[in-house]
Amino acid sequence: MSTTVVSPSAPEPLLLEAATTYQWQGFRRDDGRVGCRNLLLVLSTVALTDRFAADIAAADESALLVSGAYPRGLRGADQQGLTRQLHRILQHPNVGATLLVVHDAATAKFWRAQTQSIGRPVQVVAFMEQQGRQAAINEGRRVLAALRQGLTQTRSPIAIQDLFLSLECGGSDVSSGVCSNPVIGDVTDLIIAKGGSAVVSETAEFIGAEPVIERRTPDPVTRQQILQFIAARERLMNEDDKQDYRGVNPTPENLAGGLTTLIEKSMGAVSKTGSSPFVSALPFGEGPTRPGLHFMDTPFFSPLSLTAMAVSGATIGLFAMGVFNPSGCPLTPIVKVCGNPATVKRWGEDIDVDLSAMLTQGQSRTWAAEHLLAMFHAVFHGHPCAAERTREGQIMFLQTAECL
Repeated sequence: MSTTVVSPSAPEPLLLEAATTYQWQGFRRDDGRVGCRNLLLVLSTVALTDRFAADIAAADESALLVSGAYPRGLRGADQQGLTRQLHRILQHPNVGATLLVVHDAATAKFWRAQTQSIGRPVQVVAFMEQQGRQAAINEGRRVLAALRQGLTQTRSPIAIQDLFLSLECGGSDVSSGVCSNPVIGDVTDLIIAKGGSAVVSETAEFIGAEPVIERRTPDPVTRQQILQFIAARERLMNEDDKQDYRGVNPTPENLAGGLTTLIEKSMGAVSKTGSSPFVSALPFGEGPTRPGLHFMDTPFFSPLSLTAMAVSGATIGLFAMGVFNPSGCPLTPIVKVCGNPATVKRWGEDIDVDLSAMLTQGQSRTWAAEHLLAMFHAVFHGHPCAAERTREGQIMFLQTAECL
């Protein structure tokens, strides 16, 4: 196998010049990370309290409800994984304060101890500690209102190196490979060249693109970890389907969009990572310890991968579409980018960046990247993206066989 390292190409000078005209501001947290939102979160820790949490959150239209139908009574790695995920949600850079909704007194005691050093306001309300359902809802709403009053942090100047992107694609077609994915790659290269970070996931999307990983991962240990992630995912896919995964993917919508092989699909998907080197291989939901481009091992499809990247600390996402894909993520604005004229015409209200002029008018990638960067900057600074307007997206918990 070749291990030649290809240096990242420098971002286009015009794009670099455009980027320097923007003034970046965000919410800097006690741990040094920067958010683009200052969310008031209502977080339900178990499915038993999801309805209760929803009734509390209904009193504040700006509060964000996160209720993942989390199981009760998990064991081993599942319990540890859920606890880690809840911790990371509480500490996410986009979260300003949280009302944590739990079921019983023992769980409330655990989380009150756990959240003492979170570095931002967290209040715990236990359903079973209250005097009936309505009393519980009233208490939750009282605590939520108090948290809202204390949510006073404002934006302050930051630098591009404070940005941490998640990279996603869905409904891939020919336009994905020539418009939305490579243009996202150009913006990603720019941010990484300035010292920022990005993470890409959905390991199955890299099956067939192993030579790209080999060329773009200078550290041999990281390179081997990523290749092992891909090989393990392909083995799992083949075991599940009882047939060669490379023969059953692309999906029907990919084929309808003009893709013919898994390698075509994978190479288009990889292009959203730009040309920067991969600097780490991360398990599901783990946060990076250095800037740069990171590979995260996740299942597909997008709801799980978007959850994993958000939980790792990514604060805003870029999502390339060919055929429409509705996926979003409650914790992070997800900027939908599309170059397919038919998709833009049909689903325009759910798309943030229309790059179809690349196909219909011959617009350049530099034009497209500047167009995307302008919307990215606006969304980062509070302009709601389409997925935020529709409240689209879920936070999903990755479970293992130990939950059975």
